[in-house]
Amino acid sequence: ENGVPLLEWDDSWRGAYRAQSKTAEVVGNMTPDFLGSVATTLTWKDLSLNVGLDMRFGGLVASYCNLYGTQAGWTESSLQYRDPEHGGMTWTSQYADSKGIQYTDGMIPEGVFKEGTIATLVDGTKMDVSGLSYAQLVQEGKLEPTHAGSWYGNNYSWGAQTIDDIWVHKLSYIALRNITINYRLPNSISHKLGAKGLNLSFSARNLGYLYNSLPNNLNPESVRSNSASEFRIRGFEPYTASYIFTINANF
Repeated sequence: ENGVPLLEWDDSWRGAYRAQSKTAEVVGNMTPDFLGSVATTLTWKDLSLNVGLDMRFGGLVASYCNLYGTQAGWTESSLQYRDPEHGGMTWTSQYADSKGIQYTDGMIPEGVFKEGTIATLVDGTKMDVSGLSYAQLVQEGKLEPTHAGSWYGNNYSWGAQTIDDIWVHKLSYIALRNITINYRLPNSISHKLGAKGLNLSFSARNLGYLYNSLPNNLNPESVRSNSASEFRIRGFEPYTASYIFTINANF
């Protein structure tokens, strides 16, 4: 309520996770705000350089590889809170079955517990924590930090996810589609080879992205499919570059 996330409690993992609204909601528009291409050629004497860019700005996509990759711990995003180096809290558990064990993967979820939430406290008693903030309960010694693995597992697993910018985001990119260098050999050389003209060119295509808004540097163009209404990125598709050397002779 009032813009504060609602949390639920997982007694088996002793941690909180975001509560689902259980209702379908409109989160945005999948249509890009801008699609375009730019191509330019620079020429100096017998040497030319051609550069081509493709770009897209705006439009929401749902990245399932970021969703389930984060849940499984395969993405760079899922490193957060895993250890002190990545912001994880260090504490010594006081629960009876883990008393004295030190953990380094803690985090304090933002939010308050939804109505009707019952949590097992550090002393083993159960308490109705409805409307109370997680940070407050940890500060009072009633609960302990949530393990990072529990947080990712509960929030990004099949059927349990809530919408956030880990996996639903605006898709924008600038693709370096093509670079071609062409050199026209002097007539003195081509004539010696029995040709009227001789050109050498080297092309590199799909070299990468000058800008990519997707987390974890995923391929932003893997959203494409046979469906014009597709908004989902369903798999880990790698970048594919190609390199071509061409000899063009006129006789």
